[in-house]
Amino acid sequence: MSKLCINLPPYSPDYSGCASALFELGGMIVLHDASGCTGNYLGYDEPRWMGSKSFVFCSGLRHMDAILGNDNLLIDRIVKAAESLKPKFIALLGSPVPMVIGADYEGIMHEVEEKTGIPSFGFDTKGLAYYGKGISMAVISLIKKFCQKEAVPETERSGINLIGVTPLDFGNKGCEKDFIVLFEGEGINVNCSFSAGHSIEAIQKSVKSKLNVVVSQSGIEVAKFMERKYGIPYLTGTPVGDGGIILSKVKSFLEKGILEDEGGREKSSSAAKKVLVAGDQIISRSICEEAERIHPGISFVSGTIFDFSSEEARAVDLFIRDESDFRKIVNSGEFAGIVSDPLVEELLTESAKKGTKFFPLPNVAVSSKVCWKDTINILGKEMSSFLSKITV
Repeated sequence: MSKLCINLPPYSPDYSGCASALFELGGMIVLHDASGCTGNYLGYDEPRWMGSKSFVFCSGLRHMDAILGNDNLLIDRIVKAAESLKPKFIALLGSPVPMVIGADYEGIMHEVEEKTGIPSFGFDTKGLAYYGKGISMAVISLIKKFCQKEAVPETERSGINLIGVTPLDFGNKGCEKDFIVLFEGEGINVNCSFSAGHSIEAIQKSVKSKLNVVVSQSGIEVAKFMERKYGIPYLTGTPVGDGGIILSKVKSFLEKGILEDEGGREKSSSAAKKVLVAGDQIISRSICEEAERIHPGISFVSGTIFDFSSEEARAVDLFIRDESDFRKIVNSGEFAGIVSDPLVEELLTESAKKGTKFFPLPNVAVSSKVCWKDTINILGKEMSSFLSKITV
């Protein structure tokens, strides 16, 4: 019951993250479900869906198909659709019902690839994990399938990759373009922007980079994989406001070969007032760093509401495990201000609202289509203006 949501909607699940990471690449995405999960992803987790030309299908799973494990019917449907559409790849994603019967997604898609000759993927998503896990599953599989197997010599590497660029965190207002302009304006070439504004060709080029910049938590496992396999180091941080903090770290590495301490500076406990910034771990921490620069008299605390990496946490950071935990924290009286998705304000009691200021920062993975038109570009004047107005 710890994951029970009373006020907040469920956060975006792993199959939505996986489908989102594949969305722009010209493939055919099939969600193996009865239509509920497909509708959830397209209607509530994918702000790019309206007007898009992406191929996203529901398998149309029915009771007897699930009970009897009728994989041949599914395979035939996928093959026929692929023969007509000729996608660059085919991906089959799981959902809770086929999870219960133990569907063999990799086995099914191995047979599909043999029949069609089209690169195929089977993803064991279950709808029980958060979107970040699905994104990392998809990106790592794409790298394994389309990139060279051996590491590139150091002398042949150049540029950087951005990992964890997803509309589930950043919305659909072109933040990936802003990120690229920031770095390329300083002469730093961006080889690939996973998982928005990219292509299979860009993914193939990504293994020739000198550095990976992880801009959200969904990119951490991808960066670790690329470090192990290709020897590409990584640092974490989101371009916030003018982007100066992360830009300085990237330039320092490219010029000196030194990765700056990723623990972040610890804020003095003597600060009179504290503000909680709750959302994705890397993004929230980066917002805190930029906000502390603007408001040196306030202590900003990062709160992670999705997946949490202890390696990336500062001592003052919080892991908010579920809605119940979230409700206790925001009503504790410890924080004079809360920065989070607009729906989070519903967790505040009437008495807490009197002493706590709330600053709405929409997050697609939380409020989905309710607020996705109101997302703020995290890089640029809009975000700088938002942060400057945080007064407690």
